Amino acid sequence: MRRVKEASQKCAGKRRRTNRYAFILRLCPTLLAYVVAASCSSPNSALRISGTIEIREIRLAPLAAGRIVDLRKDEGDTVRQGDTVAILEQPGLQALVGQKEAQARAAESRTADIVAAVADSTRAASDLSRAQGLLAQHIISQQQYDALTATATASAARVTSARAAAQESHAALQGAAATAAIRDQLTLIAPEDGVVLTRFLDRGEAAAAGTPVVSIGVVSRPWIRAYVGEPYIARVRVGEKVQVHVDGYADRPFPGTISEIAPRAEYTPRLALTERERADLVFAIRVAIDPAEGRLKAGMPVTLEVPLLP
Repeated sequence: MRRVKEASQKCAGKRRRTNRYAFILRLCPTLLAYVVAASCSSPNSALRISGTIEIREIRLAPLAAGRIVDLRKDEGDTVRQGDTVAILEQPGLQALVGQKEAQARAAESRTADIVAAVADSTRAASDLSRAQGLLAQHIISQQQYDALTATATASAARVTSARAAAQESHAALQGAAATAAIRDQLTLIAPEDGVVLTRFLDRGEAAAAGTPVVSIGVVSRPWIRAYVGEPYIARVRVGEKVQVHVDGYADRPFPGTISEIAPRAEYTPRLALTERERADLVFAIRVAIDPAEGRLKAGMPVTLEVPLLP
């Protein structure tokens, strides 16, 4: 009896396993469909890459050599467009400007004689023309005619001299303007709003032409530099909206827009010859972001969530 009971239990177990296998076989097509659907919809619809916040840096430098006599901004100071940042001077430059201006005024005063000189020359030439007929009729003597000729020649020379004085006045004015322009180039003006990042020289130091005195960071227009791998660059477009995640604001992403994609790839190996090395190719992208009330600082690491095109 015990053997019969064991045999019946084995038969019942086989029937249960058979029913279970049949249920799995009936379920497999459904599972397969779900797997295929998941594999078709799983390609990443967004790419997460790391980037760094950058700002544009402006280095203020004089176009003429000079010595710094006044440095009005220090590192960390805020500047506005048009603010005077530093003043340099050249020894004797101001005196040279005064000399040029005095020469211009003196030459200009002589130009007032042009009208009188032209009038005298016209009258002398008219007298000489009438004297020619009188000399032919022997009404005036040769001596009188020679005197009129000398007067006409002197009047013409006076006109030439007055006109040269006018040219000298113009040249002197141009020279004074050129010297004043050099003086103006020794005053460094902030071209945009920003913050002084670095002070390269101090008061009393000499600066050569083109030597930076201070650098200003344009913090009002930050941007992000990031790199996209070669397999994904074809699915990224200029003008796409991205989400910027910062460590300090984990639950609050900042909006951004891809403003530029590098036209040339960068890569770690010297030559990308194999398929594995092509995976190392990256393209630099530039993302424009809102200043966000100064909360995004230069050098902060960020994570970009870039939607990928199909």
